Amino acid sequence: MRNGLYKAHFGNGDVDNLAIVAVRDGHITGCDVTHFITGTYEREGNRFRGMLVLTRHSQRPDLTEIAYLDRIESPFEGTGGDSFGTFEAEVVQKKGLKIHVSFQWICGV
Repeated sequence: MRNGLYKAHFGNGDVDNLAIVAVRDGHITGCDVTHFITGTYEREGNRFRGMLVLTRHSQRPDLTEIAYLDRIESPFEGTGGDSFGTFEAEVVQKKGLKIHVSFQWICGV
């Protein structure tokens, strides 16, 4: 991953959502329609891993959520290049709840 703005599609089969995040020097900041997103990551070649924390900013009764939690902690591991990639994450508070994320670089910041 390189510094910049990314669009990230995430879901678990039944739910598919979109988030916009900024990545800079190992830090991730962004949001989707219900949660703010913060996190950190480390990269080794084309592999990376890290931790995301999602904190609720709004509740939308018209949307289906993956976890229905106000705060979500989620370690992740994946692969990718400078402009795209995928990773798998697990919701710490709901063991066994996996989330698949694919991301694509939009522009530099």
